[in-house]
Amino acid sequence: MPRIVNHDERRRQICDVLLDIVAESGMSGVTIRAVAERSGWSTGVIGHYFHGRQDLLLGGLRRAAEILAEHNTRVLTTLDGLQALEQILEGSVPLDGRRLALSRIFFFFFVEAITDQELRQEVESYLVGWRKSVSSALRRAQESGDLPETLNRKEIATDLVGLADGLSLHALLDDDVMARLREQSPVRFWIRRLTTAAAENVIDLQTAESIRAAG
Repeated sequence: MPRIVNHDERRRQICDVLLDIVAESGMSGVTIRAVAERSGWSTGVIGHYFHGRQDLLLGGLRRAAEILAEHNTRVLTTLDGLQALEQILEGSVPLDGRRLALSRIFFFFFVEAITDQELRQEVESYLVGWRKSVSSALRRAQESGDLPETLNRKEIATDLVGLADGLSLHALLDDDVMARLREQSPVRFWIRRLTTAAAENVIDLQTAESIRAAG
């Protein structure tokens, strides 16, 4: 009886091996032969699923986006408010090997997407999904009273995702920034600043109301 192969699972396994190589050796270390040797499958098997190196890398990008989406969904179902917000924002910040691979492959394709319209749509779709997850965490923080209801979730989500991406990019290029990220994530600092600013705003409003009432 012929063995039944789950082709979707096989693709995921191949892409997971690719991401391991990206974490260890960078994008230049990815070749069909390298993935074949690491995975234990032949180059013919890899070629059955991916038609050349670029197609293999694109598969890695899609797997990276899938991993991040699964992470965000898991966070939103297990954590609330600011904890969820921190975990979602740090999902692709290069704080460990897997997230280092995600950052490297995302930024590789970000550059490609500038001139490739079809790829740009795919990258934009990933970014929109990430911002929506951040916005959901912000909404929960508002509902729990950690953040004011007047906060514009869409704008803040865009700003925070840009902050996380910018920090990640600098960390990939500067070892000092990488060391700082891994020692103490600035993402959490700015989330705390967001809540501090919100609290100060509430105090200012209360003071203004007191002054008006006294007058």
